[in-house]
Amino acid sequence: MSSSLIGTLGYLSACLLFGLNLPLSAELLRHFDPFWVSPLRYVVAARLLGTMVAVSAGPRQLRSPIPLWRVATLSLCVAAFLVLYNLGLYRTHAMTVAAISAGSPVYVAVVSRLMTGARLERGFWGATVLTLVGAGIAIWGQARAGIGSALSLQGGELLVVLGICSWTAYSILAQRWFEPGTPQLRRTFLTTVGALPWLLLFWALARVVGLAGEPNLAPGPVPLLQLLIAAVFCTALATVGWNTGVNRLGIQSGGLWQNTVPVFAVLIAMLLFDVQPLAEQLIGGAVVLAGVLYMQWQRVRA
Repeated sequence: MSSSLIGTLGYLSACLLFGLNLPLSAELLRHFDPFWVSPLRYVVAARLLGTMVAVSAGPRQLRSPIPLWRVATLSLCVAAFLVLYNLGLYRTHAMTVAAISAGSPVYVAVVSRLMTGARLERGFWGATVLTLVGAGIAIWGQARAGIGSALSLQGGELLVVLGICSWTAYSILAQRWFEPGTPQLRRTFLTTVGALPWLLLFWALARVVGLAGEPNLAPGPVPLLQLLIAAVFCTALATVGWNTGVNRLGIQSGGLWQNTVPVFAVLIAMLLFDVQPLAEQLIGGAVVLAGVLYMQWQRVRA
């Protein structure tokens, strides 16, 4: 199997599962505190990934081949993404988050420029304007409909963008800091385990300042099943697929692949969760995608 095909399958599986994660996380946040749901997911994901690494490569592969400070930094990026993204999802509508997430190529371009010095592609600023306009339409539609008004719209959308930027930093560094031959499964396991202390620290700090509530340890069978699905598929397996895609195709391709996440999210939300998107959210998502396509058209012209 060719490297490009492996990368494509990695991104496809990851984005499909990330699409499932959007409406699924919205359901989970009805039963779990946003600061507490991620540690629960990562405990399950770490156990699964650790078992897979030990069985496939031996128990010695559970040890880190790179300095612990690098694992801690990568894990912090993952934990920051989870906290910021969950808080953003908690404070706004899942469909609006999907529309904003469609601008990932723009966010990836900015982070790549800052971290690697990569030049901003032709058409970047035009795409940025369209992305912001599209996100604004989706957010305006949500505000007009009064969805989530009790939770306040202010700040939720920005938290989603910051979360995506943190995830992009992790994606870049995870491929740079590990040796080229390190399996993606092993990289994912180490950063998943490393994220747990950070997530618990964020929860404790949020608890002290009154932002986090008591952990719900008895939510009922349906939320527990949803939590298990989110941990196994949307966390563990999706991250392995994503890292494989980044390794084989690069982070710029990953930014483009993330455009499929809102599409999968809308389809899954409509089919499984009976969520009907607002017209403004669909229009806003289309404008965001138009911005991304404009940037790609400029790339072809160049």
